[in-house]
Amino acid sequence: MAIYETVVILNSLLPPKELDDIIERTQQVITESGGKVRTVDKWGKRRLAYEIQKKQYGFYFAVEFEGVENIPLALQSEYNFNDNVLRYLTYAYDKHKLQAMSQKKKTMETVDTPAPAPAPVAEPTEVVEETVAEALAKTDEPKENEEA
Repeated sequence: MAIYETVVILNSLLPPKELDDIIERTQQVITESGGKVRTVDKWGKRRLAYEIQKKQYGFYFAVEFEGVENIPLALQSEYNFNDNVLRYLTYAYDKHKLQAMSQKKKTMETVDTPAPAPAPVAEPTEVVEETVAEALAKTDEPKENEEA
């Protein structure tokens, strides 16, 4: 089975209940076609880069799923049937990138991160207080090497 991801832009003027219904319908199409939903990620309302059907905003969501080759076609027909879907894109992950991602994930899990070193504690220093008069008196005194 291949791993796919579909990213969908919906009409942002829809009530939240209808948005959730479309997301649930997407999951239902995937499971009915023999696939398995891995993650559902709601990106929320975002400004579009350019107007689509005279709309400046869209509600984005992404679904990652495992399945056979017929699932993207089933999703395509579902999205084309629904007028509230502004745009969609379904793509398959590259097998080599998947292997690299899983390898990286395994190494990240096995590598122990060292505990951070405690912050160094500053040692207290002696504070020398002089009055202005004492400082001037020291500068006025002649040095022993100087001849008067």
